[in-house]
Order: sequence, then C-alpha cells, then structure tokens
Amino acid sequence: EHGHPTQHNIDTMMRGPLIAGLLNLVALSALFLGNIGWKCEKGYHEAARKYMTDAPLEFSHHPDNDNDGEIRTREAATATATSNDGVVPSYLQWDASPPEVPKDWSFQTPRSCENITNFDSNGQQHGEQKIIVHFHMQHNAGTSFYSFARRFAPCATRACWQDSKHCLVSYNEEVEAENIRQNYKKYGVQYVSYEMMLPPHFPLPFVSETARRGLFFTTIVRDPFKRFLTYVRGRGFDKDSGARSPFWLDLQGKQNVYSGDNLNARWLSGAQEQISSDHVNAAKCRLQLFDLVIADKLYDYAVKKVMCPLNGWKGKGSCDDEITKEEHKSKPDPLKNSTDPLLIGAWVERLRPSFEIYDYARILSWKQLKERGVKDLPELSEVPSYMNTLANYADMKVTDAHFKKIRRVSLENEDYFSPPVEFCNRMKQVWTSNPDEVPNAYGIGTIMNGFHPKFVGKST
Repeated sequence: EHGHPTQHNIDTMMRGPLIAGLLNLVALSALFLGNIGWKCEKGYHEAARKYMTDAPLEFSHHPDNDNDGEIRTREAATATATSNDGVVPSYLQWDASPPEVPKDWSFQTPRSCENITNFDSNGQQHGEQKIIVHFHMQHNAGTSFYSFARRFAPCATRACWQDSKHCLVSYNEEVEAENIRQNYKKYGVQYVSYEMMLPPHFPLPFVSETARRGLFFTTIVRDPFKRFLTYVRGRGFDKDSGARSPFWLDLQGKQNVYSGDNLNARWLSGAQEQISSDHVNAAKCRLQLFDLVIADKLYDYAVKKVMCPLNGWKGKGSCDDEITKEEHKSKPDPLKNSTDPLLIGAWVERLRPSFEIYDYARILSWKQLKERGVKDLPELSEVPSYMNTLANYADMKVTDAHFKKIRRVSLENEDYFSPPVEFCNRMKQVWTSNPDEVPNAYGIGTIMNGFHPKFVGKST
C-alpha cells in the first residue's frame, strides 16, 4: 500500500487500455524487480516509515496529515552514523577493498596538457581564477561541459586519474582540496572532473569553507529517462533486438557501475544494492553543496551566464554566442512506437529515485541561476518528470486535475522536495570527519576502475 501510492492516484486520473497495462506492470515491477529503490530501513517510527515510503514521489495529501515537517524531523533524528549496536546503516555502507597505490605515486601531466609551459598561477591572468571541480555522471552532458572548459582552462582533465594524483588522494576533504589547489598552482589544472560512483563517506562537494577556498563545484543532472535512452542506444538497441538485452541486463547481475539502473541516484549516494529513501536524501544533500547545479534544459544559461563570467572567459565559440530559445534536437527515440509500453512503464517506475532527484535538481538549478542574476530563464515545468515521461509514451495530457493529487515542481514547493535538514547536517558531519586515507572508488580514472568485485569475470 504505502510503497506504491502512484497506482491509486494515477489509476483514478487516467483511462484506456494502454494506461491500464502500464499500471498493471507498475504493480508487477514491485515484485519482479524486487521493489528496487524504495525499501524502508527497519526500526523507524511508523509515521516516519510511512513518510519515507510514500513521499515525496506522488505526494498524496490527506487533510489529517499536515504535519509533514514534523514527520521529516522525526525521521531525520534517527539518521546517525551508527546504530546502538554498532551497525553502520545501509546508506553509509560501501563494499570495496583498499586501493593499491603505486609505489611512485605522484602527479602525472594529462595528455591534453602536455604543451603547457611556464604556467604562473600568481600572474595577473590566473591570480583570482576559480578552479572548477565538476562531478560528471555518465551520459549527463559532462563531456560537452569538459569540451567547453578545455577551451579556456590552462589544463582540464576529462576524468581525474587517481593513480596520477589528479584527485582521490584522501577521504579527508582538507587534504583532497589542497591537492587540487597545488595541481592548479604547479601545473595549471583548472578543471577537475570526477567521473565515478562516489563512496557514501567521500566528501564531494567539500563542506568546510577552508576546503572550498578557491574552488567552484558544478554538476549536470539530466532527465533520467533521457539518460537511460542514451544508455540503451549504447547497447545497440534496435527494433529487431526487442527489449531483452538492454532492459534486463542489470537483473542478470552483469552490470558494472555504468548501468541503466538509476545511475544518477547511485553515483550521488553510493548505493551499490537497493536504493532506499536515505540514499535519495543523501543524494539531495550532496546537490545542496554544489555552487551550481545545472539542470539539462538550463545548460546554455549556466554556461554562458555563470561559467563564462566566473573566470572572465570570452569568445572561442562558447562565451559570446546568444542563447537560443529552441530546444536541442534529440536523437531518434529507440523505444517510441517500437517497444511494449509495459516495459517502458516498468522502467519509469524503476527509475523513480532518479526522477525525484532530478526534480529537486531542477528546482535548485533554476533557483541558483536566479540568485546569480540570470534573467529570461524559461519557466520551470511544474509537471513531475516521471509523469511527463508517462505522458509522452502513453499519449496522456497532464491537466489541473492531476495536481489535486500530486505536488507541483516549483519554488513554492521546494521544502517538500528538500531532504530533512537534520539528515543533511548528519551527512555533513560524516563528510567532514574522514581520516586521511586513500579513497576506494569505482569509475573512470580510479585505481579500482569501473567494476565491483562481485561482477569481475562476468560479461558486460
């Protein structure tokens, strides 16, 4: 009941055999897919458990339940680093062995920066510059952002290589931050890109003012279903192959960290197995720490109106062009009109954790750009992203009647989409209390690479 509020609400709002089929599979997916993403931790107060399982996905509102803030506070109060019996809660667990650091561990110049000579970080040109630290989630436009930055930065790393000391030298944020600043001062590395699943304890963005000094943290958050479509195309999806391989590959235990299953939610939170509401809250807490969250549809505004002026970058085909109001053309949809809508419905439901994070990112992005003085922003779509995706594939029109059952994605509802304050404060304590140990992360550039030990030897 509490785990699937969407079925009752959407079922009363939509009609037709296609929608009925979608809804049936939503219920089926909870069983067949193992209710991925919305399992509750045991031991929570009943009211808190009800809140965590239901909201803020569908945002069912009941007249006798107006104490949402109190429920969030009670839930957040239980978020401690360890329980009374010393067990680490699931959202902080990380299954990885210590990395084997090279014996001659030292900075190695990135290939794209080999021609840099006589860099002077104290010179007039670079003395007041910000170092851009970007968290690049795969298929979230990070490569385009890197291409932009490398036109201006003396040195930019598409992926920071841990064995070359570009990043990931320490779990301690002060040590990690100083390594980034020294790499800029000595070698001109002004753009650092972390492309990996972040361990739950790893502090990115950094929390303390001393660690953040001279740094500017960014990330791009893309519509999770559009990201999934890119993932599907990369698996060679076509009409002849059906949905078997790209849809069920993850369920066969053959994926690595670059999976189609909620990559954004997993990379932001470090969830290696089931995704809980705590993981979603942890991901949102991270997003709050970025100087600029870039929602996909606000990319041009973020680059031209914030990133270019940040360091006085001009021209080069990126910083002087006018912002087009036209939406970028997407590649052909490999699922539209050729895939059983039941499978699409299952994946929409399965991606709900990432949809919720995306909606919160849209609010943050729009708000941050406004606060930085960016004008003429496109209106923030109030339709929850998962509903918009269902409407696209089910030929459904979202009307005002729907918003009697669900919350609008808007600045007015920001508190409803936000993670509990006390939960984020607890995560900040975790992120600022790390010892000086080498991080054991999975991703591009990491010593551990992109494979979890349990998947080694299996086909990908």
